[in-house]
Amino acid sequence: MQLTRREFIATGVAAASLYGGEKITPKADSIIYIWLPGGMAQTDLWDPKKFTPYTTGMKGSQILGTCDKIPTSADGIFLGAGLDNLAHVMNRGAMLRTLSSETKFGAVHLKAQYYANTGYLFPSGVKAPSIGSIVGRTLGRRNAQIPAYIYIGRDVDTSDEEKLFISEYIGPGFYGINHAPFMIPDPAKGLATLNAVAGMQMDRLDRRQQYLESMTGVSQKALLESSKASDYTKVMQDARAMMDSPVKRAFNYRTEEKPETIAAYEPEIAETALLDPAYFHGNRFSHGLLLARRLVEAGSRFIQVEYQYGPFKGFDMHENGRQRMVEMKKQIDRPIARLIQDLDERGLLDRTLVVIASEFGRTIASAPAAGQEPDGFAERNTGEKLVIENEKMYGFHGHFSSCSCMLFFGGGFKKGYVHGRTADQHPLEPVEKPVALIDAYATIFKALGIPADTNYVTEGRPFYVTNNGKNC
Repeated sequence: MQLTRREFIATGVAAASLYGGEKITPKADSIIYIWLPGGMAQTDLWDPKKFTPYTTGMKGSQILGTCDKIPTSADGIFLGAGLDNLAHVMNRGAMLRTLSSETKFGAVHLKAQYYANTGYLFPSGVKAPSIGSIVGRTLGRRNAQIPAYIYIGRDVDTSDEEKLFISEYIGPGFYGINHAPFMIPDPAKGLATLNAVAGMQMDRLDRRQQYLESMTGVSQKALLESSKASDYTKVMQDARAMMDSPVKRAFNYRTEEKPETIAAYEPEIAETALLDPAYFHGNRFSHGLLLARRLVEAGSRFIQVEYQYGPFKGFDMHENGRQRMVEMKKQIDRPIARLIQDLDERGLLDRTLVVIASEFGRTIASAPAAGQEPDGFAERNTGEKLVIENEKMYGFHGHFSSCSCMLFFGGGFKKGYVHGRTADQHPLEPVEKPVALIDAYATIFKALGIPADTNYVTEGRPFYVTNNGKNC
């Protein structure tokens, strides 16, 4: 029996109407959105299948899993080996195994990432806001001194079109600069922008800001009242407020946290142990999660923590899939599990929703040279005609928009729950209870008390936070 969209939404949080703009009682005050882009191989992580060890000349169809299954603290839920720490906390989480998309993104990661971060296909006709900007604008700040939307782990980089495009889909879209994310590239390095330049006293800085504001008073009335001028002024005011804010104090984790707590967030592999050290962002990611926990304690609303995406890096595996997956698990398993445990021990998990997501799943490649499939993707490939000639080909190298997974902890979601089932043979598509991304979005918004028909007007028409405000 398949669940309807409405029934799936109801599985996440306590029932409340999403229709007609009715008020929803929120189950979460904050959200930590763990973004692991690159296309995670769900069959080696969240939806393990039968382990099929490598043998030279094996068929692609034989590769169902490159690791064993391991039991978890939740009855009947198994994870891929190497996620031992996460297995320990799965009794506090819910798992969606059948997140599916009718759009096949092929070889194009960025369009899939745009969709995953905004809920709208590119191009959408307007600049669609990211989920962080949506939550930030709709709910506002929990703490007046802390930005509603904070993004941790991505470099502020405008060096090429790809990085500019990424900045677009994690940004505010047509909402404007006041709803842009506050960017924290590397928690360990702090933020120079939160400190005055050497020799600059704070009272002197305040006098300069007051002088700037007084100068605007002599501007032409049209300029003074323009939205861009007011936006700029607000940005300046917010920047000054941040210099005395809990955000700045949250960076003091090295001195305020116990050494054993920091160690518990560290990855379980060193940069030098990787097949290619260029794939390593483990320390930045793990410290980002620790900082996220401290920011939630200080009163943050929405924090997105990214294991920084780069083509053919991290989870974007186009060769050596098994070995690279082992390495990636050692970078994410312990810090994510520690975050869940920390939130729970501090009594924060019930009112904090933690989401783990990627842009699509992975499957076997449909050609010997992964990433060069004739049709651009391997959605319906059975692997019968693919011969695995060497260990570099052993793994899940094909893009799979048809199915991926999403995990939820806290925020009123059912604990120890798995939604949906996928096929046991390739293609590993959903066979029970598929869920569209937009319905997963509606579930997240509902947990935060945001109706699915919430909208903001642009170009004279409403732009909804979910697919045109539709729930069914």
